[in-house]
Amino acid sequence: MVKIKPQNKALKFSAAELDGASDFDKARQIGSFVEDGETRTIRATLDGYKPPDWSKLKAAMLSYWVDVDKALFTERDITSLVDTWAKKGGVSSVSDYHSFRKAWDPIQAYLVSKSHVESAKELKKPFYQAFSEGFQGRIRDQLIKENTLIVTPDNRARLPSFKILRSAVDTVMKGQISLTFETQERQPRWLLLSKPRTM
Repeated sequence: MVKIKPQNKALKFSAAELDGASDFDKARQIGSFVEDGETRTIRATLDGYKPPDWSKLKAAMLSYWVDVDKALFTERDITSLVDTWAKKGGVSSVSDYHSFRKAWDPIQAYLVSKSHVESAKELKKPFYQAFSEGFQGRIRDQLIKENTLIVTPDNRARLPSFKILRSAVDTVMKGQISLTFETQERQPRWLLLSKPRTM
């Protein structure tokens, strides 16, 4: 029997191959590379553990652990993100929007690409709900201005597609940047000159 030297655990099973270990050696000594606890208990129940048979044990371990959900994000992450912003009063400034988008965009992209949601369409309501009441009003006004707000036969408003909603939000945010910039520019020259200088 070849003794596998577990000096560098980052090497995993390539260390066994470097040491010239047979499949029998790998199956017998895998316990040296597994921490005590649930993983070790489960491994002991898998096919190929006793008697040691590496090909069976490896296949059993892969089939057992490969199915573990490796989802980076779930719909709960969207709900949690929206709830977090709602507790703060909602997205209510351009800087808030940038922070919100930093978190939202990767979650949305992942959920759509991995088919956790059928399309971004399913996410339009929580996206809209993340904004403060004031910004929701501005977004709604922008949708009305663009004639993209959907009105149902019973005179209720419904959000348009996610793409149109996102575009309206971006337009509102650009307007916020312009307003801030114009406000700073329009200060009278005498006001700027009368400010005391600090040394």
